[in-house]
Amino acid sequence: MDELDQKIIRLLRENCIRPFVKIAKELDVTEGTIRQRVKKLVSGGVIKKFTVEVDAEALGLPVVAFIIASVKPGMMNQVVEQLTKVERVMEVHQIHTFGDILLKVRAPSLNALGEMIATKIQAVEALTVNYVIPVLNVWKDSG
Repeated sequence: MDELDQKIIRLLRENCIRPFVKIAKELDVTEGTIRQRVKKLVSGGVIKKFTVEVDAEALGLPVVAFIIASVKPGMMNQVVEQLTKVERVMEVHQIHTFGDILLKVRAPSLNALGEMIATKIQAVEALTVNYVIPVLNVWKDSG
């Protein structure tokens, strides 16, 4: 991956529906060059997907929280499979600090967050919630 590829990725991350002809003009190359580079980045697995970033508050999900949980030994794959299916669990990460799993969740209210934890997340067999960290302000969010 060279500097041109990195610039293309940066522009696509800002707006994935930006026309290739505009990217080409901005980077002073041909539209065909951009098309070929993007195709190569996709086929090489560098670009996994093109997506849409939404405003979570506009969708009625202004509350963000991180949950640190522990998983019984040997149960990680099963727990992760269940957690990725829970609506409003935005991210699932394996960690090795105060637990085994770090979740990023969104909810319409603190009450709804508590209910989701009690009825959906704690219902996952072999999972124990250690910490719930509500977020006060968000300055940058990947989605």
